[in-house]
Amino acid sequence: MLDTITGELSTLKFMVLLAATLTRPATFDTAALVLPELTTSDMPATVATKTDPVSKMYGTPAAGTTLTWTKPKPDTASWTATLSGNVQPTDAERTAMETLRAALGKYVWIEQTMNVDTTKEGGCALVTSRGKPVPADGIVTFSIGLTGYGPNFLDTSNIV
Repeated sequence: MLDTITGELSTLKFMVLLAATLTRPATFDTAALVLPELTTSDMPATVATKTDPVSKMYGTPAAGTTLTWTKPKPDTASWTATLSGNVQPTDAERTAMETLRAALGKYVWIEQTMNVDTTKEGGCALVTSRGKPVPADGIVTFSIGLTGYGPNFLDTSNIV
């Protein structure tokens, strides 16, 4: 049920890559770092459209007498991700956050799982922005921006 999906039980797993890839790293399950408790996340994918130009002869049809409606076709697709969350004051969580912040300008493989869902969404992305974490009562909030490289997989479990 949609009303039971909450961010505090979601996780973001990631691995910094040496180069971009379209396949899930073989060591991801054992080597990925975890950032729990995403408070906000957005991973929109978009498809650009293109239309084929229609040639017209000058003066035919007369200006303003008819409209030509385009029929858009799918063209290139892209995706981005913006993620923010809370990091508890543990060494493992702070190390994961600092590793992701240090990956600015590098490729990462990411997988996000919401609440108790077992489906992992993600793929390869370039870390394009980061926020400066400021602690409040021992909790640090982080924010990261990503631009996808290749497909945004709705389920990464079969990407090899």
